[in-house]
Amino acid sequence: MKKCCVPILALFLCAGIAQAQIERGDTEVSFLGFFSMFVGENVDANGSGSLQLSYGKYISSYLQIGIAPMLTFSSGQDEYGDPKVNTNWSGSVFFNLNFSAASKFIPYLSGQYYQFTFDIPEGGKFSDYSYINAGLGFKNFFNEYAAFNTLVTYGFSLAENSQIGILTIMTGLSFIF
Repeated sequence: MKKCCVPILALFLCAGIAQAQIERGDTEVSFLGFFSMFVGENVDANGSGSLQLSYGKYISSYLQIGIAPMLTFSSGQDEYGDPKVNTNWSGSVFFNLNFSAASKFIPYLSGQYYQFTFDIPEGGKFSDYSYINAGLGFKNFFNEYAAFNTLVTYGFSLAENSQIGILTIMTGLSFIF
């Protein structure tokens, strides 16, 4: 039992002293899973899960800009009323503003232009599926280059006369190099 506990204890001790040192020019790659749901008046119960790969570059120790392609999974029904899983590609461009550049725990403010789908149905507009998102997140570094990343955002639809928003909760791993 002691042999099993020693590596685990060592990992937690290293995590306790790990501190990120973000510098201008650093690159960050994040692998995030998230749950999102549309909210607003006359919106039925819904929800979808997504996988996101994001790539960002730090233009200063505090400001990061980047892109994030996503694969979204949602449940629906086929033409016979049977359940089925829908998939679609979406993506965003984003900025993150860190409140600290050298810490084990880095909170940040995030802003995004999010495109829910690139498969626009006939008669639809690109902006009907676009959202401006804002949110707060944090990165908790377990070593100098890797962190647990969590982000919560709320988005406003850019469609004309829309009162629908999108709430998103993301979590995953980030690597800085």
